[in-house]
Amino acid sequence: MKRLLTLLGLSFFLLACSGKPSVSELEKLVAIELKANTPQAIYNIENFKKLDGMAQDATHYSADVSYELVFNKGLQEIAAQTQQAPGGALDKLGAGVNLVTLSLLYGDFKAGDRLPRQQTLNLVKSENGWRLARE
Repeated sequence: MKRLLTLLGLSFFLLACSGKPSVSELEKLVAIELKANTPQAIYNIENFKKLDGMAQDATHYSADVSYELVFNKGLQEIAAQTQQAPGGALDKLGAGVNLVTLSLLYGDFKAGDRLPRQQTLNLVKSENGWRLARE
């Protein structure tokens, strides 16, 4: 039993030192980036896959990923909620700009629509783990 625990501990240590981000880390970074660019929780990320990855050096890594955005609300539903929301003229203007942004990013989506996405993530290893590189 002691050997098994030692072997498991060593395996986890080696996995942590492998120098590449896990699929769950990549999915978390994509979710953070999408949340920063979309002010509302209008979709879920499903079917996340790492397609390929390559280490440039010890602190830089590129990963090709694919996933689907599954919309919880449609653009028209969000627009109707925006019109009914309390607030002044500046609030309405800001909400209108958000709607235009959503439309430009995702088109005229409806609840339940699936939008397949593929992207290359460029990562930098920091003291606190992997983060997206800003160019």
